[in-house]
Amino acid sequence: MRINSWCGWDPLEESWVGRHHLPEYFDSIPVDKVREPLKKIAEETEKDYQSLIKILKDYGVQKILRPSFDNTLKFGDGIPSQATNPRDHHWVYGDKLWRFEGKKCYDILYQEYQSEGHDVYDPYGKDTDPKNIVSDRLQAPCCVRFGDAVIIDPLPLQQYRWFRENVKDTKLFVSGFGGHSDGCFCPVKPGLIVTLYDYQFMFRKTIFKGWEFLYLENESWEKTVPIQGKIKSMLAKTKNRWYVDGEEDNNELIHFVDMYLQDWVGYCAESVFDINMLVLDQHNVIVNSYNKQVFDTFKKHKIEPIICNLRHRYFWDGGLHCNTLDIRRRGQRKRYLNYED
Repeated sequence: MRINSWCGWDPLEESWVGRHHLPEYFDSIPVDKVREPLKKIAEETEKDYQSLIKILKDYGVQKILRPSFDNTLKFGDGIPSQATNPRDHHWVYGDKLWRFEGKKCYDILYQEYQSEGHDVYDPYGKDTDPKNIVSDRLQAPCCVRFGDAVIIDPLPLQQYRWFRENVKDTKLFVSGFGGHSDGCFCPVKPGLIVTLYDYQFMFRKTIFKGWEFLYLENESWEKTVPIQGKIKSMLAKTKNRWYVDGEEDNNELIHFVDMYLQDWVGYCAESVFDINMLVLDQHNVIVNSYNKQVFDTFKKHKIEPIICNLRHRYFWDGGLHCNTLDIRRRGQRKRYLNYED
């Protein structure tokens, strides 16, 4: 099966990697202090994606697909769009691919799987109004797979009911925390979870009984100590949503992003990117940077950490897990959690 992913640690064989516009997309912006930083972000974002793609290929990922843009368009031609975090609104569980947003840059990907006869949920027809789609903008990172079970963060009631009705023959556990789970905990392998401190109280004595927990808290921000003053200054201006190194005093850029690109940024002040890791298999994990706690724990478990730094993660508010979507992992449906039928 080309689509096959029951958890996040089976050997990865096919994946999506995000994409942003070419730097030339921003040539139509007349203000230098806005245009040039956005072009730089575009250029460096793609370079970092290429580094990630090389790692994926080196470690045996057989097929890598990416969303695509019409490169004849310039900024101002329609509503600005980006596709840096495929994980946000696309989900794979078992042998089915689910689409929760209607961005055109993903159309060609869905058409490929549909043309091959794979099981695809894609309600975005040509004349479909997203307002009539219950699952539209459903937060896919809130749905974490554990073989025959899924842990979901609280969803809007209508979407929660839709999820229960459509994800059948699956044990569902609802967490008590909001936000994207992949920014809060990472199941690295059966029996090992890297997590925020708050998550120590979530299911540890029940479905995760016997699992090892490694707690991280504000690890990503501790690494910014050398430039912490600049980060705090800019976050105050962006209301904790985003940061770009070297643009702390660029009020023109800050105003432009907050006015026209609010959908591109998130809320990076609450993100711990060291948790947003991409597991290639139970012995190889891509991480954003060196972390002594993580590396020591990985060594004990015979796991190799592979560093891939995303320079603009504080702008896109997305880590390595967010920037990808695992389509096929070599594995099958199993029970990993402790629960009774």
